Amino acid sequence: MHLRRASLTAILTAVLFTAGTTAGVAAAAQPAASAAPTASAARAAAASSARAGVPWDRVGPGWILAQDTTARPGGGASGPVTLDLISPSGTRYQLARWSDSRFAPVLLAWSPDGKRALFQVFSGKGGAEELTLATGQASTFVLPGMANPIGYTTPDGLNIVAGRPSGNNTSLARYTLSGRLAHSLGTSTDGTVLYEPSGTEFLTGASHGLKLVGNDGTQIRTLPVPGTTTSSCTPVRWWTASTVLASCEQPHSDGPQLWLVPVSGARPQALTPPRKVSSGDLGDLDAWTLPSGLYLQAAGPCAVLQIFKQARNGSITLVKVPHTNGDNDVLTALGARLLIQAPTSCIGSNSLLWFNPATHAEQWLIRAPANQIGVTVAIPFYSREDGNL
Repeated sequence: MHLRRASLTAILTAVLFTAGTTAGVAAAAQPAASAAPTASAARAAAASSARAGVPWDRVGPGWILAQDTTARPGGGASGPVTLDLISPSGTRYQLARWSDSRFAPVLLAWSPDGKRALFQVFSGKGGAEELTLATGQASTFVLPGMANPIGYTTPDGLNIVAGRPSGNNTSLARYTLSGRLAHSLGTSTDGTVLYEPSGTEFLTGASHGLKLVGNDGTQIRTLPVPGTTTSSCTPVRWWTASTVLASCEQPHSDGPQLWLVPVSGARPQALTPPRKVSSGDLGDLDAWTLPSGLYLQAAGPCAVLQIFKQARNGSITLVKVPHTNGDNDVLTALGARLLIQAPTSCIGSNSLLWFNPATHAEQWLIRAPANQIGVTVAIPFYSREDGNL
């Protein structure tokens, strides 16, 4: 349950746009002073109709919650922001709309039960906002100590996890859905929280590896990773029911290396070998096993994200995604495909697509025009294949 780069991009956009008044879902849907009231009523009716048309009992793996805007990139003109629920076939249901991107909250997390979404509010007094997707009802609150919300607990999202700076570490805590402190969870070296599906334990960064912590904040065990330096490991996602995929800086490598870390405390195994800059892979961040092979999310030059296919001997081949600018953020995998958020025209204009790296087949979900920011955040429905929990 950690912020992906897509969320950080959205947060930066919000900070640049924010000018100062509080705006929740209901408030943002109100028309500007010069707009006709009937326009706002029509938008509200459209969102209500879209929510009513969602087959809520089918929402599960392959579904996506995405926030996108027609605002212009690079600090250009603002525009409306929408929250869309997208089916595996590509059908889009608009669940909410904010009239001005400068005051819209930023999508942070989707509850594991698929019923609610968590936002961070940057305008006005700030804080957090939770939206019930099927009804459009929203509630806002400020977490004690100005803690920053990270995401939901598993399995049903009945608590919110948030963090605040504590020296060189992050102090973590659980809060109720109204923002009341429920329990301190200790500290983390990286501010990342990866809950197990049952919600009784979670993984976070620790000195020289990871640590397994109970939902009451009690440390269960440390999980050292060979050769890692202090505070250099981040839990990425569950690889199996008992093994976590971790991305760890290695002193003998030019970038992070992926490790499979058993939560039992057994010795971790390297999934990827140490890389050198000359390989073109500046560090391995995530991985997925598809029928066509093992695919890696890797850091690239100039802060871009790249996709590589790794052979059995550890060698890698760059995977190019057609009709994108080469900065490919993989959000999850489903079957033979990868879900990718990527710029498809000018810098700052992002689109969303499913891509089969074996056949190069594409399914475009949102294709942003060059003069629009497009997709700011996209969160797949909770599954082991994505790292938003």
